Amino acid sequence: MKPSVQRPKVCFVLPSLAGGGAERSAVQILNALGEERWERSMYLFAREGPFLSAVSPAVHLDDGATGRSRVRRWERLRRFIRRGRPDVVVAFLSYMSVLSATRMACVPARVVFIAGTPVSAFLSDTDYRWSRPWDKRLFTRLFRMACKAADLIIATSQGVADDLMHSFGVAANRVRVVPNPLDLETIASAALRPIEPEHAADWKHPVIVAAGRLADVKNYPLLIEAMSMLRQRTPASLFILGQGEQEAALRSLIEAKGLSDSVHLCGFHTNPWRYIARADVFVLTSRYEGFGNVLAEAMACGVPVVATGSPGTRAIVSEDAGGLLVESHEPSAIAAALERVLGDGTLRARLSSAARQHAEQYRTSSVALAYDRILNEALG
Repeated sequence: MKPSVQRPKVCFVLPSLAGGGAERSAVQILNALGEERWERSMYLFAREGPFLSAVSPAVHLDDGATGRSRVRRWERLRRFIRRGRPDVVVAFLSYMSVLSATRMACVPARVVFIAGTPVSAFLSDTDYRWSRPWDKRLFTRLFRMACKAADLIIATSQGVADDLMHSFGVAANRVRVVPNPLDLETIASAALRPIEPEHAADWKHPVIVAAGRLADVKNYPLLIEAMSMLRQRTPASLFILGQGEQEAALRSLIEAKGLSDSVHLCGFHTNPWRYIARADVFVLTSRYEGFGNVLAEAMACGVPVVATGSPGTRAIVSEDAGGLLVESHEPSAIAAALERVLGDGTLRARLSSAARQHAEQYRTSSVALAYDRILNEALG
């Protein structure tokens, strides 16, 4: 009888499984890591979020018990790591907490950070407390120290990796670039489902779709200003999928621009792909992105994309890869790019074909293989 081979233990740690790109990616990657090669666990500071049900039953799931203080949650994580003795701890966000808890657990675990956003841009984001001068300096100092103490860092795009090296002094030989994954089969299946009847009644081509939380970083006012210009020449409709604190302000802007009949705020949808797949073009006007999951998802749906230039979108968008990249974050530039795609059927067909091909490289199985290789490298 062959002796059983002990699998290395890997633990992914997240604040929660709230509905963001990092959380969805973490679940997809951990589920896809070979069960025969890894003993897998996931630790959440709070057991909540729409992706909880997507975690594989084969993954051990633990949490810090919702409602406890931050100190108690940190202590519970430290005890969880000490008890479970993982070989690799992978931090999606909460880097300092995960690193310190792992080191204080006194286990020989490797610590890997997943950097999904250009941190220097995040520190200037007014949606977060770290944008305040004193907090920004404190975070920068702590983050530099944490990056030096981590064993490896995985960046979701070359732009994010460059930011780590240039802004935080991370050595190039300690950064690996791996994109976020796409579950292409799930997207293809979900895209076939009908959109909501109240939106179908307003669905008049040409149609533009945007998706993402209604927050400052997504810069929807820029998109609405661009729509105001575009509508002077092209009778396009815009459907925005998402919810957030800027909804009231955006509704006021839409009304002020006289766009109430052509710009529709559709709220959050667990299946945005049924909308995206029916669009003539998908648009993203973010101030910055670390990867731009929704751009890759639109490409998987065979939809041309228009996106503002940022560290993450530059890794995804080009004419050869199914879209137009707009470096100028100006309404006229966005309007011109949208008009170009909507007004040229030959270009639109070429971009659509290129988009589907480009999306193949983000297939979950390929991304999981890259993670498998890097996690083994960390162990070595």
